[in-house]
Amino acid sequence: MTLAERLRLDTRAVHEETEELLYTEPLKAGQLTAGQYSHLLRVHWLFHHALETAIDRHPVFFQAYRPDDRRKTPWLEADLAELNIPLPDPLPELFADWSPVALLGAAYVGEGSMLGGKVVFHHLQKSPELKPLLQNARFYRGYGAEALEKWKAFGAILAGQKESDHDQIVEAAHRTFRAYHDVFRHTKRQNPAVV
Repeated sequence: MTLAERLRLDTRAVHEETEELLYTEPLKAGQLTAGQYSHLLRVHWLFHHALETAIDRHPVFFQAYRPDDRRKTPWLEADLAELNIPLPDPLPELFADWSPVALLGAAYVGEGSMLGGKVVFHHLQKSPELKPLLQNARFYRGYGAEALEKWKAFGAILAGQKESDHDQIVEAAHRTFRAYHDVFRHTKRQNPAVV
């Protein structure tokens, strides 16, 4: 079994839990509110900002990953600005002490979310309240036509990892999904009225 296959299988349950937490039911029903949408953008910005900052501390290890070509924070900043929502206070401690190998497990979660972005964007457009807000939306459009190519390139990075590091990468992916839960709850406590 490849590392990518193991990551997918071993994290399936926590992945599904995370999707449910991130308003999947109202999203699929076309009933996501503007407050919930803005909450999701803040959650994703906090997660990706922390992850990108941590990855930037290890430029040699992440050279093949090409972090500058995979940044999501500019898209999220543009989407939040479009809604006149200020950026939340960053959470620099989220991945602060993670090793480069562990950060690869976190990157798996971040990159995987880009594959589902097109589906999420389709569901967002079903919500009458959101339709006018999505004209210039960027984050959920993801990598667009480059999505599959970027995922394959990331798969090649995973395939190049030492087998002795696989357990740490899988464990880190689990922790990353849990980090999403923590960020979601943290931001919901900060702004309970808009959710």
